[in-house]
Amino acid sequence: MALSGFFLVGLFVGAKIFEVLIPKEFYIACGIIIFGSNWWIRHFFKKFLKMETILSKKYLIRAEKKYLIKNIKKITIKETTNNTVREIGIFFKDEKSLFINGLSSFEKFKSNLLKIVGGETKVTNSREPMDFDSIYFYPILGLILSFLTTYFLKIMMGLSYQTIQIIFYISLIYAFLVLIYLVVAKPISKRY
Repeated sequence: MALSGFFLVGLFVGAKIFEVLIPKEFYIACGIIIFGSNWWIRHFFKKFLKMETILSKKYLIRAEKKYLIKNIKKITIKETTNNTVREIGIFFKDEKSLFINGLSSFEKFKSNLLKIVGGETKVTNSREPMDFDSIYFYPILGLILSFLTTYFLKIMMGLSYQTIQIIFYISLIYAFLVLIYLVVAKPISKRY
């Protein structure tokens, strides 16, 4: 929500700085799209909050799917800058993978998993390059993105009608290809 709010604020401020005349309908449309997509994303990910993760000596059960512990080939652990676990990636011998995020007792789950798999499983640790949980991260990102968007609009206003049409059609084709990729490959669902 912070990203969306600061994006709209930054759009307004950027329009004043770069002297771009943006109609109020554009702000309204952006607000509806941004806050509507926030609602949809929250609604979409609610089902992931209800997923149970059960760990035993033989099985890992996630969303009613059973995975054999003995088939685990590799584990990746991503930590935040505050030394808390952000994500655990589990890779199996049959080339399947499972990514676990947001458990209430993540540290306990990590230590139990590492005890169960033993020393023969490869474990890789990594750390996020910046503090994505900082209260300043999303507001600053929203402002940066909005200033870039405003500057892009200023550049677009200086282009000819044919150039704008070409950019529009290329953008439509790109958006369509990304949509097809998201529907077919389902990259988000593979990480849960």
